[in-house]
Amino acid sequence: MKKVTVVGAGPGNPELLTIQAKLHIKRSDIVFATGRLFEKLGFLNQNTVRMTLSGLAHAVQAQPENVDITILASGDVGFYSISSLLTEQRGCVLSFQNGLSSLQYFCAKLRVPYDDIKTVSVHGRDVSALPSVCYHPRVFVLTGGHQKAHDVICELISCGLGYVSVCVGENLSDETERIVRGTAQELSNEHFTDLAVMLVENPASVRACSFLRDADFVRGKVPMTKEAVRSLCVARLGITPTDVVYDIGAGTGSVACAMARFACESFVYAVEQNEDGVSLIHKNRQKLGAYNVKAIHGAAPECLKGLPAPDKVFIGGSSSNLGSIIDAALEKNPDAKILATAVTLETQAEALRCFSERGIAADAMCVNVSQAEPLGSYHLMKAQNPVWLIGGARNG
Repeated sequence: MKKVTVVGAGPGNPELLTIQAKLHIKRSDIVFATGRLFEKLGFLNQNTVRMTLSGLAHAVQAQPENVDITILASGDVGFYSISSLLTEQRGCVLSFQNGLSSLQYFCAKLRVPYDDIKTVSVHGRDVSALPSVCYHPRVFVLTGGHQKAHDVICELISCGLGYVSVCVGENLSDETERIVRGTAQELSNEHFTDLAVMLVENPASVRACSFLRDADFVRGKVPMTKEAVRSLCVARLGITPTDVVYDIGAGTGSVACAMARFACESFVYAVEQNEDGVSLIHKNRQKLGAYNVKAIHGAAPECLKGLPAPDKVFIGGSSSNLGSIIDAALEKNPDAKILATAVTLETQAEALRCFSERGIAADAMCVNVSQAEPLGSYHLMKAQNPVWLIGGARNG
């Protein structure tokens, strides 16, 4: 039986290896290491082999029985590590030894605690750190690949977060280690290598998964979905943090901003063809810190073509294009959950027909809300227009 141990090698400096890790490396029959770790730590064992991630599994299987194999992993084995890619293989016993993570090292350098930090990795991943910065006061970001630290900074600035504080640590523990501090705007001309991490602090971050009141929004002449209906729509869509969400006919952006607090690790695409509405969306996203709302000026379904596939779709206004909007969303994701609102019987009937024709078992609800308003020393209930909520998904 082969013994395979994944050892956390920390940032790559031999002095920062744990004693246990160093002893294990030296005693192993063979050590596999990727390029940088091979150069930094290969001297500890003469049987260290330079290896690519894609070749690891085959290399392990090619070893004879009763061999003690070590695989070196950058940082800590439990923190965005290659260890997550390794699983038990036939004839192998897999174990792990922890190491020093870049989060621990960097926060120690900055002399800040890290027990309340949100962590995000954009290294080799098609994700964005921006939503997390909106909803967490402190965010640690692992960068690299096609998203280096300066790319993250550029995105923060372009979305209106140029004021946030940023610390970037480059080549940590190496002789070329560099730590720079400033606002995102102040660091806009800096460039960093693949080996860089960030600590982003947003003093104006807002609480995720919290509901918004009507009084929270900048109002205009554009219609706005009222508070009770808005909250119910968000709840019925069942938005999760990583969901990509469309808001079609976004109006003032009230529903988009409300959904953004639940899609707090992703983006909401607020589609609105009225220029006044688009202006209000921008004002409300800034006022409410919902920078993960992206305003799209145009008419659906045409302007949906370049957007990523949605997980959830809210249709508050369709301009008589409800069927084609649903088709465009389902073409991108056949399993998307869709919720449409209707205030007229004609729109309600059209929505039910569109859902039925596309194999969606619609769940329909009519919401009647009355709000107490003062009248002298009394309060009278003032009724709002009834609203139909019609939603569903092909997968049920």
